[in-house]
Amino acid sequence: MSASSADLAAATEAAEARAHAAITALAANGDLDRLVALARVFGGVGDSLSDDIVTRLSATAADGMDLLDRANRSGIAKALPAIATLVENGDLDRLVALARVLGGVEDSLSDDIVTRLSATAADGMDLLDRANRSGIAKALPALTALVGNGDLELLVALARLVGGVSDAMSDDIVTRLAETASNALVLIDRVTRSGLADRLVTLADQVERSNLLADLLQALERAAADDAGKPRPAGGIGGLWHVLTSAETQAALRYAATTLGHFRTLRAART
Repeated sequence: MSASSADLAAATEAAEARAHAAITALAANGDLDRLVALARVFGGVGDSLSDDIVTRLSATAADGMDLLDRANRSGIAKALPAIATLVENGDLDRLVALARVLGGVEDSLSDDIVTRLSATAADGMDLLDRANRSGIAKALPALTALVGNGDLELLVALARLVGGVSDAMSDDIVTRLAETASNALVLIDRVTRSGLADRLVTLADQVERSNLLADLLQALERAAADDAGKPRPAGGIGGLWHVLTSAETQAALRYAATTLGHFRTLRAART
């Protein structure tokens, strides 16, 4: 045996010894049984891999690699912290629920509803444009003040009252009101042309300057107070005689007689 053959045999024995030691260690800690089970699993998978399954797995792997490449190029890794935050605080669930709601709304939007919504939106924009051009924004402070002090409710009540009156205005009532207004205007014209209005104004001015009406009202008030404080009259001739012989009664009668005399003189002068 040559030296090279001896070295090879020694190396082989050493390798066999190491392999035996490794197998012994695998058998001792149970790894050998796991390797056997794994080999059986791979063997079963290899037996079940038909050409169709291999093709589908290859296509799936290719799609997965393409998706991973697209995700890497799109920079989705930068969005992972934000997505993790959404998941932690529950906002992602809310976004999913909102997406479902929007999807349901979109599914329920028929052509008729879309047309009606478009018409409503167009009418709303037209109304907003008219309100903006009319300068209604300048009236908002006044409207706010009316709402605050309750005058707006009074205006609404007044409008309802006027509306009720307008609804109650039949042709007959309108005709009668027109006739009444016409007669009133004729009467006012006659009073104005005859000079009675001027005389009434002059008389009212004289009465006001002479304090005649105020004195008359005050006299009536004092008479009522005096009569309330006096005892009830006894009646009879004696009581009447006492009233007639009173100086105040005689003065009042004389004043009334003098007034009537002057009135009769003035009336006689006018005839």
